[in-house]
Amino acid sequence: MNSKSIGKIAIALWFVTIITLGYFFYFGSTSRSLDNRTAIHLTPAERQLVLTEMRALLTSVNGMISGLAAKDYEGAAKAADAVGMGLVASLEHQEKTILLKLPVEFKKLGFGTHEKFDEIAAKIRKKQDVHTLLGEMDVLTRNCIACHASYKIEVESEEK
Repeated sequence: MNSKSIGKIAIALWFVTIITLGYFFYFGSTSRSLDNRTAIHLTPAERQLVLTEMRALLTSVNGMISGLAAKDYEGAAKAADAVGMGLVASLEHQEKTILLKLPVEFKKLGFGTHEKFDEIAAKIRKKQDVHTLLGEMDVLTRNCIACHASYKIEVESEEK
């Protein structure tokens, strides 16, 4: 084989690699589940990490509501901050492999949700009207509803 042939093969392999990575970045490791949601296939540890993060989101929503009900604006803001983009940054090293498995729409929904917690924390600290804050939380929890209605996390099969 001459160097031109090797070069062409290398470029072709590079394109295949880029296309494959692009496919997985966009679609993730998914299938259609029996209940017609998108099943995201993760390892048991990855699944546990995602579910733990989701429980933290719900705990923060509860902390925000409790804080606002008690007129503890700083407590409510801290509850929102706990799961904002700072949480995403702290989990970045753990989530790098997961990100390739998640479909792009799930990623957009997730990052948008974390950003919304930060936005609400800032509005709470400004002591905006409780009705306005509840409206913001309504928008926030719609992300949760949309996610759970569209996706489920399944343990990926050992067969590959």
